[in-house]
Amino acid sequence: MWFCEKAAECRGVDIPKKNLSDPVTRAKAETAYDAVLQSLYSYALAPGQHLSDQDLAFKLNIGRTPIREALIRLAAEEKIIALPKRGYFTRPLIEHALMDSYVVAREILAFALLRGRPQARYQTARCDEESPAKLAFRAEAIFTEIAQKSSNCEICHIIEKFSFCTHPLRVAITTSQRSISFRRSLDGLADAMAQLGNATSVVKSALMSHLDLEQGFLSDVVQDINARWLTSTTLAARSS
Repeated sequence: MWFCEKAAECRGVDIPKKNLSDPVTRAKAETAYDAVLQSLYSYALAPGQHLSDQDLAFKLNIGRTPIREALIRLAAEEKIIALPKRGYFTRPLIEHALMDSYVVAREILAFALLRGRPQARYQTARCDEESPAKLAFRAEAIFTEIAQKSSNCEICHIIEKFSFCTHPLRVAITTSQRSISFRRSLDGLADAMAQLGNATSVVKSALMSHLDLEQGFLSDVVQDINARWLTSTTLAARSS
């Protein structure tokens, strides 16, 4: 089950933090989690690839126990898939499933906008100053910002999962000729975010326009990504 560490903060409850585990053990578990998560974000692992705790421990130079704990946590957060008696796998890129996730994200983010509160001016930076990877994370940071303004943990969870599952699409978009339109759209959304909590219709229009753009590229991008992984896997098999 997913648990939001900011649940109390969202509800304005002040709960003193307690150290419930050995600091060294916790540090190892966090290090393993961060390392595996980074591998997922950086394309070091293919869509639908089996995750062996032994292989990951060797590649990341981390003990198998913290790696297992990291895989359990990632599965609970729905960032990877756990199959009984088969183990853990990275999430495959399935076009219709991703399309469905965009439909859900639209509804959830639109609802979150209605619950948003007025805020200080949103700080923006022009997208032409940022690398492709940072552009993808920046879009996801905006989605997260909108979700968090709803003060609803379930909304935050849904958008976190959406951002993670569609992250490969954004990276592929921002490293291709499609990046120009993506940057322009993201600039418009970032500018509109200054009105978050004040002029909801302005933010919603820019948000939906940007999601339209991403979704419009989805089919071609998924085919490109899966074709690249199939080619690389075939070449690796032939060379072994």
